[in-house]
Amino acid sequence: MNTKDKISLVNRVARGNEYELIEKYIKEGPTFLKEKLGLSNEEWTLVFDYLVFEHNLLYKCITRNADFFIQEYVKDGTTYIREILDIIPPKYDMPFEVVFDFLAISNDGLYYHVIENRDKYLNALRARGGDFVRKVLGIWRRKYDETWERVLNFLLKTVCKTIFSEQTLDRGIEAFSKIINGVRVHRPINKYGLIL
Repeated sequence: MNTKDKISLVNRVARGNEYELIEKYIKEGPTFLKEKLGLSNEEWTLVFDYLVFEHNLLYKCITRNADFFIQEYVKDGTTYIREILDIIPPKYDMPFEVVFDFLAISNDGLYYHVIENRDKYLNALRARGGDFVRKVLGIWRRKYDETWERVLNFLLKTVCKTIFSEQTLDRGIEAFSKIINGVRVHRPINKYGLIL
């Protein structure tokens, strides 16, 4: 499909109908809308991209269903949200950043996601380091420094608390064993197993 045909398709299907298309997309989903419009996959991608890049479809969809998307983000993270919205390719990175900021930063979804998946991120922090975890969480840019500090603070406190608890338990068992052995009375037992 050449550029002229692409522009013609967008003008015919979407221009002037943006509000209605966005409403139908939010209420009924992309598959239903694509079938209702009678579009092929390639044509649907053009219309979808027009609505995403020119009319902020993703943000509108997320904000109208905020509770659902925040819950799913907290449970499964960024990749799952991109799969739900069918925006895996890198060309959607910029529009998704607005969605990410809404879900993860404005609504504290990132912090709750880290709390819910703390073991996974603690293991990653130990094995691969902080830069890796920051990249996985999608907060490697400078504008997320404050958020990263909060997350890192939580992870480090959790690690320290775990280490302290393990050492306290080990030392407690050792101290108890020494005390109990020191105060135990040793009495001889006869051949029938009775204490004398």
